[in-house]
Formats: sequence, C-alpha cells, structure tokens
Amino acid sequence: MAGEITILIDGRKIITSEGLNLLEVARDNGFDIPGLCYHKKLSPTGACRLCICKVRGMNGLVASCTISVKDGMEVTAFDSELEEARGYLLDYLLSEHNEESDGTWHDEFRELRIRYGLDDPAKRKFPPVWVELGYPSDDTSPVLTYDASKCIKCFRCIKACEEVQGKNVLSFTSRGITSYIIAGFDNWKESECDGCGECIQLCPTGAIVEKPHREKLRLDKIDKKVITTCPYCGVGCQLELLVRDGQIVRSNGVEGVPPNDGRLCVKGRFGYDFVHSPERLTTPLIKRNGKFEKAPWDEAFRLVAERFLEIQQKHGNHALAGYSSAKCTNEDNYLFQKFIRVVFRNNNVDYCTRLCHASTVVAMLRSIGDGAGSNSIEDYERADCVLVTGNNMIETHPVTATFVKKGKRDGGSLIVIDPKWTPLVKYADIWLRPRLGTDVALLNGMMHVIIKEGLTDNAFIMQRVEGGPEAFEALREVTDKYTPEVTEQITSVPAGDIARAAVLFAKGPKSLVATGMGMSQQVTGTNNVFSLINLLLITGHLGREGSGINPPRGQNNVQGASDVGTSPLTYPGYIPVGNDENRKRVAKVWGVPFESLSGEPGLTTVEIMQAAHKGLVKGMYIMGENPMVTDPNLNHAEEALKRLDFLVVQDIFHTETTRFADVVLPAASFAEKNGTFVNSDRRVLRVRKAVDPPGEARQDWEIILEIARRMGKPIGNYKDESAIFDEIAAVTPMMAGISHKRIEYKGIQWPCPSKDHPGTATLFLERFNTPSGKAKLNPVGYVEQDERATREFPFILNSGRILYQYHSSTMSRRNKALNDYANEAYVLMNPLDARATGMSEGNRVRLVSPRGELETILRISEEVAPGELFMPFHFSESPVNRLTRDELDPHSRIAPFKLSACRIEIIKKI
Repeated sequence: MAGEITILIDGRKIITSEGLNLLEVARDNGFDIPGLCYHKKLSPTGACRLCICKVRGMNGLVASCTISVKDGMEVTAFDSELEEARGYLLDYLLSEHNEESDGTWHDEFRELRIRYGLDDPAKRKFPPVWVELGYPSDDTSPVLTYDASKCIKCFRCIKACEEVQGKNVLSFTSRGITSYIIAGFDNWKESECDGCGECIQLCPTGAIVEKPHREKLRLDKIDKKVITTCPYCGVGCQLELLVRDGQIVRSNGVEGVPPNDGRLCVKGRFGYDFVHSPERLTTPLIKRNGKFEKAPWDEAFRLVAERFLEIQQKHGNHALAGYSSAKCTNEDNYLFQKFIRVVFRNNNVDYCTRLCHASTVVAMLRSIGDGAGSNSIEDYERADCVLVTGNNMIETHPVTATFVKKGKRDGGSLIVIDPKWTPLVKYADIWLRPRLGTDVALLNGMMHVIIKEGLTDNAFIMQRVEGGPEAFEALREVTDKYTPEVTEQITSVPAGDIARAAVLFAKGPKSLVATGMGMSQQVTGTNNVFSLINLLLITGHLGREGSGINPPRGQNNVQGASDVGTSPLTYPGYIPVGNDENRKRVAKVWGVPFESLSGEPGLTTVEIMQAAHKGLVKGMYIMGENPMVTDPNLNHAEEALKRLDFLVVQDIFHTETTRFADVVLPAASFAEKNGTFVNSDRRVLRVRKAVDPPGEARQDWEIILEIARRMGKPIGNYKDESAIFDEIAAVTPMMAGISHKRIEYKGIQWPCPSKDHPGTATLFLERFNTPSGKAKLNPVGYVEQDERATREFPFILNSGRILYQYHSSTMSRRNKALNDYANEAYVLMNPLDARATGMSEGNRVRLVSPRGELETILRISEEVAPGELFMPFHFSESPVNRLTRDELDPHSRIAPFKLSACRIEIIKKI
C-alpha cells in the first residue's frame, strides 16, 4: 500500500491511501453501499454483487469490494440505475431464501429487504423457489445448526474457516442453484470442525446459528452487552457477552481489537455456562464433625482469623502459606500476595506457574533479564520462520495458532518440535520428533549445524552478548560433540532433518520461537530453555521486530499473577524479595514498617506441599487453585493436605481440594468481576462485570481484605478495583503508566513506564533487561533423566491438555457444549505397542507408576511414538498426577510432569 491519494465518490473528495479496498473506503466515509458477501477480515468475493458501483474508465457496473482505490479515481456509489440493479439482485436472492427468523441472529439480509422495500412479498418480482429445491439442514454438530434454505452462497463461512481460522473444513457441494455448504465430506459431526464458531459470527443470514440458549437468545430482549476478557487460556481474547435476565446467553468475539480481532475458540464462544451452574458455591461452609455446614460470613471470617492467628502465634510466621490463582484478576492476586507478606509476614506465596512455566521464566531472567514473551501475537503471522516446541498450540492456544497458520499461508516457514503428533504438524515444513527428555541434545545438535555452516550472527554476538566471542567459544565447545549423527542416536530424530531445521531457522531472516510446557515441565526444564535462548542469540533472532522467544501462557492470567508478585522469590515487577531498597519503597506505599516485610525467599508450590507433609507448614489459604488435580505426586499431596491443622479454600465450585478444607469461601467468577488480566504478550486487558455473583458469593479481593482486617492487620481500603490497580502501578515500575481508564478500549503492553507511554510491542530492541544490557549465553549439555523405562515400568508417560477441556476442568466440564466433544479420560498408545501387549482400542486399563495408579480407557494412535504414552490431565476421575513425581528442577523448582515411567495393565477387554 502506497501513500496518500485523493478520489471522488459521488462528487465528494476523499483522502485515503492507495491500495485500500474501495467498498471499505466508501463505507468508512459514510457511503452505505449495500453488500452481504464482503467482510473486512476476508478476501473479496464479489459473490452477492450488491456493492456494484460505477468507476470512470471501467466498463459496466463493477463490484466495489473487488477494486482497490487509485489516485484520481472517480466513483459513483448511488444513482437510480445502481439502486434499481441492487433491488433486482436482492429480489432474485430472496426467491432462493427462507426468510423465517427467530430473532436470534443479526439478520443483515432482512435489513436490506426493508431498505429496498422488499419486506412485503407482494412487491417482489420473483416467486419463492427455495421450498421446491429441497435444501437440506445439518444439526449434527454439538454447537451449531446449518440450514441451507437460509444460505445465499456468499462464501463468508468458507472464507472465515479458511482465511481467519486456517482450518479449511467448509466447502460447497452440488452445483448451481442447488449447491450448499458441507463440513468435511458429509455432516458437521463427522468433520474436522472443532466448534470455534467463526462461521456463526460472520454469517449474514442465520444459515449457521449456535445451538446453546436458543430459547432465550432473542436480540430484541437482550438487557446488556458487556466486553470483557476470556477466562480460559492466555491469549486474552476479547469477548462481548450478551446478557438477558441475569444470564449470559451468547459470547461473540470483539472485532477490530487486539489480540484476537473477533476470533474465538470453542471454549471462548461456548464455554461460559459454568457461570450459571447450579453447583456454584453460594454460601460459606464450615466443616463440623467431618461434614460441611452452611455458615454466615461473620462466623466464617471469625473462625478463619482465629485459626490463622493461633497457628502464627504457636508455630511462627513460616507455618502459614498461600496459593494464589492464575484464574483470578491482577487486583485479586496483588492483594493476596500483599496479604501473605503483611499478615502472614512471610513470602510463602506461589501459584500454578511454578507447575507450568517456572523454568522458562528462570532461564529467561538469567539470560535476557525478563521472563515474559518478547513479541506480540501478530508477530506469529509476520515472522519468516516460526519454531514451535513443546506446545500443542492448536489445542492449547487456538487463536494464537490462527496467526501462525496465516503466516504459513503467506509464505512463512514452520518448524514443530514435539515427541507427540499435534494438529500443528499438518502445517509444518519440518517436524522434529525427539524422544521425551532429549530436548537439550536436539537443540545443541541444531546449534552445531548452524556454527559449522557459518550461519551465526557474529555482529549480534559481538554487540549484544556478554563476553562476545569468548562466550560464543564456550558454547561452541559444548555443542561440538553434538553432530547430527550423534544427536540422532540420542534423540532418534534423523540427522538430515536436524540439519534442515537448523538452516531454515538460522536463515530467517526473522525467526521466532514459541515454547511450551513440553519444554518447561521437566527436571531439565531450565536447561531446555537455556538451549533455546542460546539458539536465538547465536543467530541474532532476539531483540528484533518479528524475532524472539514467547511462552504462551496456559491460563488466562498466568502472566499477570506473576507480574503483580504472587511469587515466593519476587515482589511486583519481578524485583527480588531480598532487595532492601525496593522493600522500603513498597513498605512506604503499603504503610507498613520496612522491618515487617521479610527479605527471605519463601517456599514454592511443591515445596509448600512438601513442608506441609513434614509438619512445617500448619495452615494454608488457597484461592482459586485445585492442587489435588494439578500438583505432582498426588498421593503425597493428599497426605500433606490431611496433615494441615487448618485449610481455607476460596473458589467458585467444590473441587477435589475443597474436601480437605476446614472452611470453604464462595467467590465470584470472571463474569462477575471488574479488574484486569495480562495476556501472553504482556497486554493488560480489562475484565468487566456482566452478571451478579450467585447467592452470598463475594469478590475475592473483598474476602482477602476482610480476613486481614479480622486478623488485626488491615491491608488497605479501596473504593473499587481501579483503585487497587493504581496501587499496583505505584509499586510495579513496568506498569507505572497503565490505569483502568487508559485501557478502557484496548489493552496496553508493558513495559509502560509513564502515563504518556504507548506500551511496548517488542522487548529488547535496544538493550536486554540485564545489568549490562547484554544477553548471556548459558551453555548446557544433555543429561539423561533419572526416570527412565525399566522392565517393571516399560513405558514413558507424557501428559498435557486437549482443546475441549481446561486445566483442572473445574470450569470447562460444567459446559454441555464442551462435554459433548470430549468428556472422558484416556491414554494414547502406539499401534506397535498395542500389538506387542495384546491391547485393543477401548480396553479398560490400569496405569501404574512407582508413585500411584489410575484407571482409564485405551486409545490406539500413531500420535505417540513406540514406548511412549500420553494422557490429558483434566479428568479428576483418572488423575494423571497420581503417576507423576515431585522431583524438582534445581533452578526453577518445577516438577517433571512430562516424563513418568509406568506400566499398563488390561482390566477389561472390549
């Protein structure tokens, strides 16, 4: 697109930019040219022909959606001939169209019928033929219905599926006037449609509509529409929630706003019913004689305060600890960590990031000075080469994956590193499939090739890496022995594929890494990420636009919870707890004595549970976490919780953890809150209240404040969530310029150090966030893990997520639409292993590890390599973490969820 030009539309001078779409320019300047097939997110089709106009120098009537503007262009948008032609075209379309409507969708076709005086059938020229054509309908999808009699063949749904979501599931079947849309080869249920609903949102006629809440979903009865942030993964998709009679009845993607620009996944569009579940906690519960009894808030607060104070006075400050939550807002988490530090007077506060990305954060902090993603979500589309490792992105971060697929479609390259087949492999140029636990060897092998082929960025190493050539030589010494052939012996990845991937990534010229829990959830997790960063540094793919390292966060506010200080090691803004100067500054803001804030690092998530098991931690406060599903070595964790003197759990549902609690406090869900989340690309995003909490449930932050007050150490008096965020900004330098008001329309990416700062799309463009301003190479060698297959435990088990469920599934399994897709635990086994062990698809099996056992259903699949198994961890009836171990990465204290030796036994053959 070139510079500024001038065109004429109906005699009016319009200043615009060359190359823009004529229809869009016209509409942006107030010319309401009709149309049904065009959408600004899609390539032009010209199918409906309603946007016809006249352009001087062009013959006939032309579809304005198919033309780009040029300097001096003279356009006629409206005259009698054009309007007559548009009415004729619309009349013709109506003859093939079923006009029935239940008022549940935005009917763009009906608006045009009214506009052109065709709402009355008596005024039409063409008789209706749609009934005799016998158009079919398809009701087989769990989430949508397609009625071909309402379809005008505008191509929007097909293009939305292909160009926006990158899935290519929809197409036309039959020919001419009898053609209609199909999913896959036949019906929706049997196709690869995953229910994202992009086609629903873009359909202009109601031919494709969602199934949930049709009985209440009347647009003329909607009470309000509220824009908020999705409560599932860390993409931070912007949602528009439609509310009627206090109930959410629809979720739309908000177009024109980052990060998602209207895109959603199946959870974001259909995963909101948990908010109104009859299983919600609605009143405080106190356990008496082994059973929970309802109690008034005053009694619950009094008991919680008395018991925590009793433990503190009898056993000391370190006998208390807390888990905060990546599902709660920044405001909730900030006050939670403040509570632990001021009221419990220790730093024993952590949350699920310790079980997810802790090793990624530690490695990034030590190498480049920051643990957050360096890029924006849009960079996945702009990069020349994307390397995705240990991240099943299409299932865990589906909207991010749409940007990756768009980049690939536009000519970029894609490398996938994963022991398990994932849907992203279908789009990859190269799939490297290392044995579980051999990532360091593979990355060292790639660096060996890059160094040997002379593809290192020596200028970057000299200017932006500590130690320059000397540091590089130290890395070379480590990688020298990892020839492609040696690396193949360790990893099982063919030497030629290693070399091809290395060259493709190094040559870029803009290469970007997305890393996930497949890399981080190992005892060598920190070393894995050190190796990734080494790869980026020697090729110069860090600190440049379109290049960098990005760990997409698994939950909605993993990033924010860390940012605001729910860590045993750092205060808000990642400032170490031992930094006296910062603690003095924070103590002043908090209005507490500096001496009352401990400078001693606290216990991490697994360490808290281990200390509870030993009797060192006596009391715990858990907000929005479910460690009895998510913690490793669950048998050990269960025993630890049983040994506590007092446990408070604050949540929206009963969970596998609440049964061990002495007091359960009912909290508000995302849809009942105001506040903020921070997504994976550091974007601070608004959360807005759409409905009221059920029963007596309260805001998390209000509960925290009241417990602090009852314990004699009030931690603040805030009029609302905006005031809490203002305090966050006061103690968190990287968020100093952000406020609720500034992000009312769209989010801002930190660092944003001042109120006039626009935010930062790409980190490290000028310097790394280290004392020297330079990055650090950390050469590491491959070390075989202690846990390995044996005669007694011949398989290695991997675990992870699936698209249709979420984390511990407290929320997602209370949505019929999601459960209709997937609601059963299973284990994947390679066909070769199945034949060798005499097992068949559907067998009921028992998995046994040195730490525990579980039962599940067997599925046979080549998605896993021989000798390896895979289980999703969402299902509490088959809790995979009964099998995992709580051995820790020495640097990050993360547990190795991705590698557990086990055996598999048949219980019942099918």
